[in-house]
Amino acid sequence: MVALAAAISGAYLWRSTHHGTNSVATKKKPAVTRLHPPGPIPGYLLIADRGNNRILLVNSSKHLFWSYPSPGAHTAMPFRFDDDTFFGPKLNRIISNQEDQNTIQIISFPGRRILWRYGHVNVKSSATGYLNTPDDAYLLPNGLVTVADAYNCRILFLDHAHRIVRQYGTTGVCKHNPPTGLGAVNGATPLPDGGTLISEINGSWVDDIAANGKLRWALQAPVSYPSDPQLLAPNRILLADYARPGHAIIMTRTGHVLWRYGPSSGPGALDHPSLALRIGPGLIAINDDFRHRVVIVSIKTRHIVWQYGHTDVPGTSPGYLHTPDGMDLLRTADARRMPALRALLSPTRRGAHTATPSPATGAPVRVRAAGYRLAAPVQREVAAAYGSAALVAGGLDAAGSSTNGVFRLDPASGALKALGSVPEPFHDAAGAFIGKRLFVFGGGAGHSSSSIQAFDLATRRGAVVGHLPHALSDVASAASGGTVYLVGGFDDHTPRGEIYATTDGTRVRLAGRLPHGLRYAAVAAQAGRLVIAGGIVGTAPSPNVYAFDPASGRVSLIARLPVAIAHASAVALGGAVYVLGGIDASGQTVSTVTRVDVGAGTASPVAATAPVADAAVAYLPQEALLIGGRRSGRAVRDIRVIRAR
Repeated sequence: MVALAAAISGAYLWRSTHHGTNSVATKKKPAVTRLHPPGPIPGYLLIADRGNNRILLVNSSKHLFWSYPSPGAHTAMPFRFDDDTFFGPKLNRIISNQEDQNTIQIISFPGRRILWRYGHVNVKSSATGYLNTPDDAYLLPNGLVTVADAYNCRILFLDHAHRIVRQYGTTGVCKHNPPTGLGAVNGATPLPDGGTLISEINGSWVDDIAANGKLRWALQAPVSYPSDPQLLAPNRILLADYARPGHAIIMTRTGHVLWRYGPSSGPGALDHPSLALRIGPGLIAINDDFRHRVVIVSIKTRHIVWQYGHTDVPGTSPGYLHTPDGMDLLRTADARRMPALRALLSPTRRGAHTATPSPATGAPVRVRAAGYRLAAPVQREVAAAYGSAALVAGGLDAAGSSTNGVFRLDPASGALKALGSVPEPFHDAAGAFIGKRLFVFGGGAGHSSSSIQAFDLATRRGAVVGHLPHALSDVASAASGGTVYLVGGFDDHTPRGEIYATTDGTRVRLAGRLPHGLRYAAVAAQAGRLVIAGGIVGTAPSPNVYAFDPASGRVSLIARLPVAIAHASAVALGGAVYVLGGIDASGQTVSTVTRVDVGAGTASPVAATAPVADAAVAYLPQEALLIGGRRSGRAVRDIRVIRAR
């Protein structure tokens, strides 16, 4: 198996390789350096989301960079049941065959303009200009289009003027006798030497027809329904078995199976996989159509190492698919060569959307609505526990104005009582309860502030009681062992990397430094250490999770979040830290809850959701409250209860 994996990893796969802020970019830092998508996908995956009538372009972190049609856009031609989708040789075209619509379209990429079409919408025919259930359309380097015209039992080669310039099979004669006769065809993969690798449904035939139209070989594949054969090497063919349970196999041209994936049951089982594609060394991507996902399987371990879509759950929301039926790979090296694609795929590009990762089962925490709400929306406020109650102060109201009120929230009844105010309205501050006073560190209204404000619960009066070493907003905090730590922030000019500590609220000292400036991070204390997750580095959200050890003053990278986020909240419960909600690179609110295990150095999503950002956290006995925040750009009144199971 190791020898096979190595051979396939180094083999030539034509289908995967035939493609050919306000700052100003300089020669010192070209835009190309920004394209470093994470693994395991060596670039970006184009998915034909057939049941949702759309095409998606995603990376390993499940960022959605591009789709067709644009949401809500009117298209010049209907786009329904897109069975397959492939890049053209120059990457500036995408060809899609709409199987049940009986059409082919070529659209510009990333421009989305329809450049060429063939077939008549919703009309099956064998007449000139018509198709009958087209499958596997490709745009060839010589400008021709090839398509498996499935139930006309033929392979067509079409020129720009819609003329048939070559044909394999005889129209309407559905009988295996290649090249003049073919059964119903569902695959016609171009080969690097100009030949075509064809799959026939009836009889499970796979045929290799040379560029001169002569049959080189034909075999009956050891599967029930062969789909979309791919040439990996001169005597290595990758093939999907469109069945339940389905399979992906690697075989020789005599039908000897060298590798097979296809559990008979369980989460790894396949249900009518339509395409298997080698995307990288030792990795096979598979369209698992009826389980509504695309998976990547390790050749060596025969286990799923990545998937897009939620198993057995069709949907249209980010991260979901409905009967995906085709895919293609856009390699990073190829994308880097094209300015339009570098701009599209830049990690800081506005409009990129992040999918919600598929959660693990058996969530160790429960997130639920509290059963009551705030009297008015608020975001970016501070909160702290006060006995069995919670204190809430400041923040942005529904109009986006900074406030300075201090309130007591009774978790038993949901009653909210006004206690008074602090002198300076603020948002984006850090807060902590020390002694009998609520302290507010920094924040600001129009500008960042260095003020330390305190609200005395005994006198119900607020005052400015000190100052930070410099103005600081967008700062996070957590308490551990009687010490409050202030992490990162923004001084109106640059993100800050300091970690400050205070025990009395008025005097602060430098306790450590982050590797870089960081603002809007999620911070919680667990087992004597601070967990610092996400936040904004420069102008982009970060996936990094750091641990800060107050004893040594050291900061270490311990894990990476499934998705780069900022403006999230964090709570420590049940021996772990949970990062809730936040904002992704596209500015969208995410609902993911991620469990960070400091000891194991892992960060993984759990089966809970918290679709909110910029919410405040207050710890109560046995649980925590997630208060206010924003969703879709608007402040909310919501209160959520987080409790360890």
